[in-house]
Amino acid sequence: MKKLMLILSILVLTTIGIVLFTSEESEITKIDVETLQNRLENEEITLLDVREVDEYEGGHIEGAVNAPLSSLNETELPYPKDEPIYVICRSGNRSAQAAQLLKQRGYTEIYDVSGGMIAWEQK
Repeated sequence: MKKLMLILSILVLTTIGIVLFTSEESEITKIDVETLQNRLENEEITLLDVREVDEYEGGHIEGAVNAPLSSLNETELPYPKDEPIYVICRSGNRSAQAAQLLKQRGYTEIYDVSGGMIAWEQK
Protein backbone atom coordinates (compact mmCIF):
# COMPACT_ATOMS: atom_id res chain seq x y z
CA MET A 1 0.00 0.00 0.00
CA LYS A 2 2.87 2.38 0.85
CA LYS A 3 4.53 1.67 -2.51
CA LEU A 4 1.28 2.41 -4.34
CA MET A 5 0.88 5.73 -2.49
CA LEU A 6 4.51 6.61 -3.26
CA ILE A 7 4.05 5.86 -6.96
CA LEU A 8 0.83 7.86 -7.11
CA SER A 9 2.50 10.79 -5.32
CA ILE A 10 5.40 10.74 -7.77
CA LEU A 11 2.99 10.66 -10.73
CA VAL A 12 0.99 13.60 -9.37
CA LEU A 13 4.11 15.66 -8.68
CA THR A 14 5.52 14.84 -12.11
CA THR A 15 2.26 15.89 -13.79
CA ILE A 16 2.17 19.16 -11.85
CA GLY A 17 5.79 19.83 -12.79
CA ILE A 18 5.14 19.20 -16.46
CA VAL A 19 2.13 21.53 -16.45
CA LEU A 20 4.04 24.29 -14.67
CA PHE A 21 7.11 24.11 -16.88
CA THR A 22 5.32 23.73 -20.20
CA SER A 23 2.58 26.32 -19.75
CA GLU A 24 3.33 29.67 -21.34
CA GLU A 25 3.03 32.83 -19.33
CA SER A 26 0.04 34.72 -20.68
CA GLU A 27 0.74 38.12 -22.17
CA ILE A 28 -2.97 38.87 -22.28
CA THR A 29 -4.20 41.22 -19.59
CA LYS A 30 -7.90 41.73 -18.90
CA ILE A 31 -8.88 45.34 -18.27
CA ASP A 32 -12.20 46.95 -17.45
CA VAL A 33 -13.83 49.75 -19.43
CA GLU A 34 -12.85 52.38 -16.86
CA THR A 35 -9.18 51.51 -17.37
CA LEU A 36 -9.69 51.64 -21.14
CA GLN A 37 -11.32 55.05 -20.89
CA ASN A 38 -8.45 56.34 -18.77
CA ARG A 39 -5.89 55.11 -21.29
CA LEU A 40 -7.84 56.55 -24.20
CA GLU A 41 -7.86 59.93 -22.46
CA ASN A 42 -4.19 59.88 -21.44
CA GLU A 43 -2.32 57.83 -24.03
CA GLU A 44 -2.29 57.17 -27.75
CA ILE A 45 -3.33 53.53 -27.99
CA THR A 46 -4.21 51.00 -30.67
CA LEU A 47 -7.75 49.75 -30.07
CA LEU A 48 -9.05 46.96 -32.29
CA ASP A 49 -12.81 46.48 -32.44
CA VAL A 50 -13.22 42.87 -33.58
CA ARG A 51 -16.99 43.01 -34.13
CA GLU A 52 -18.38 42.63 -37.64
CA VAL A 53 -18.53 45.69 -39.89
CA ASP A 54 -22.27 46.27 -39.42
CA GLU A 55 -21.88 46.14 -35.62
CA TYR A 56 -18.95 48.56 -35.77
CA GLU A 57 -20.85 50.93 -38.05
CA GLY A 58 -23.76 50.84 -35.60
CA GLY A 59 -21.57 52.56 -33.02
CA HIS A 60 -18.00 52.30 -31.84
CA ILE A 61 -15.42 53.96 -29.63
CA GLU A 62 -13.80 56.96 -31.28
CA GLY A 63 -10.41 55.96 -32.67
CA ALA A 64 -11.13 52.22 -32.66
CA VAL A 65 -10.05 50.32 -35.77
CA ASN A 66 -12.45 47.71 -37.11
CA ALA A 67 -10.74 44.34 -37.54
CA PRO A 68 -13.52 41.70 -37.56
CA LEU A 69 -12.58 38.45 -35.87
CA SER A 70 -14.07 36.55 -38.82
CA SER A 71 -11.36 37.90 -41.12
CA LEU A 72 -8.58 38.58 -38.59
CA ASN A 73 -6.89 35.29 -39.42
CA GLU A 74 -6.31 36.39 -43.02
CA THR A 75 -5.44 39.99 -42.17
CA GLU A 76 -1.87 41.15 -41.59
CA LEU A 77 -2.02 43.93 -39.04
CA PRO A 78 0.25 46.96 -39.51
CA TYR A 79 1.12 47.31 -35.81
CA PRO A 80 4.48 46.60 -34.14
CA LYS A 81 4.33 43.35 -32.20
CA ASP A 82 6.11 44.80 -29.18
CA GLU A 83 3.68 47.71 -28.63
CA PRO A 84 0.44 47.56 -26.62
CA ILE A 85 -2.69 46.54 -28.47
CA TYR A 86 -6.20 46.70 -26.98
CA VAL A 87 -9.03 44.45 -28.16
CA ILE A 88 -12.78 44.95 -27.71
CA CYS A 89 -15.95 43.28 -29.04
CA ARG A 90 -19.59 43.27 -28.01
CA SER A 91 -19.37 41.25 -24.80
CA GLY A 92 -15.80 39.98 -24.37
CA ASN A 93 -16.00 36.59 -26.07
CA ARG A 94 -14.64 37.49 -29.52
CA SER A 95 -12.04 39.84 -28.05
CA ALA A 96 -10.67 36.95 -25.96
CA GLN A 97 -10.42 34.82 -29.11
CA ALA A 98 -8.77 37.67 -31.01
CA ALA A 99 -6.32 38.25 -28.15
CA GLN A 100 -5.29 34.58 -28.27
CA LEU A 101 -4.80 34.83 -32.03
CA LEU A 102 -2.65 37.96 -31.61
CA LYS A 103 -0.60 36.19 -28.95
CA GLN A 104 -0.02 33.28 -31.34
CA ARG A 105 1.12 35.78 -33.97
CA GLY A 106 3.77 37.13 -31.61
CA TYR A 107 2.16 40.23 -30.14
CA THR A 108 3.60 40.66 -26.67
CA GLU A 109 1.39 43.21 -24.89
CA ILE A 110 -2.31 42.54 -25.38
CA TYR A 111 -5.18 44.02 -23.38
CA ASP A 112 -8.61 42.38 -23.61
CA VAL A 113 -11.46 44.66 -22.57
CA SER A 114 -13.78 42.76 -20.21
CA GLY A 115 -17.48 43.16 -20.92
CA GLY A 116 -16.85 44.73 -24.33
CA MET A 117 -19.13 47.37 -25.80
CA ILE A 118 -21.98 46.29 -23.54
CA ALA A 119 -19.95 47.34 -20.49
CA TRP A 120 -18.67 50.46 -22.31
CA GLU A 121 -22.20 51.65 -23.03
CA GLN A 122 -23.31 50.98 -19.45
CA LYS A 123 -20.55 52.96 -17.75
